[in-house]
Amino acid sequence: MTQLLDEESRSVLMKPIPAEPKRKPTKRPAPKHHVQTNEMDELLGYQLRLAYIAISRHFTRAMAHLDLTQKQTGVLWLIGANGGVSQIMLAKELDMDRASMMAIIDKLEDRGLITRERSRHDARRQELFLTPKGRKMLAQSKAALAKHEHWMTSRFSDAEAAELKHLLRRIRK
Repeated sequence: MTQLLDEESRSVLMKPIPAEPKRKPTKRPAPKHHVQTNEMDELLGYQLRLAYIAISRHFTRAMAHLDLTQKQTGVLWLIGANGGVSQIMLAKELDMDRASMMAIIDKLEDRGLITRERSRHDARRQELFLTPKGRKMLAQSKAALAKHEHWMTSRFSDAEAAELKHLLRRIRK
């Protein structure tokens, strides 16, 4: 191929390619240490969401040694208080779909914490009961929940905590 090129073209092709000149780094603004929330800070939904995140994180840490989620704990608690309750009734009470409830029940059953028994009154219905291991786990979870609850309520007077619960119930209905 070099035979087809004239002398000038060959000399241009054979020259080493010069390195790109070093560019000065572009100046970027210093990172902000605080994000401006503007009016978001005044939104009730925003404050509830942030509170929920803080509560969920604390709950996860409080229950880590028991390896229970919030939903699993709630289901255990309700089965303990309502021996023989059905999955459908639990799903309605916790505002969950049936498939999600079934997954929770399966997990608790796999861990040996609950049993399913056919209803004597309605063969289509399965009743849920705690096993001895489940009763022990429920007692342990109630102790951990008491500490978690104290973490939340200690930020309020008794009257404020009662009022907050009352106000939150009004949102749910």
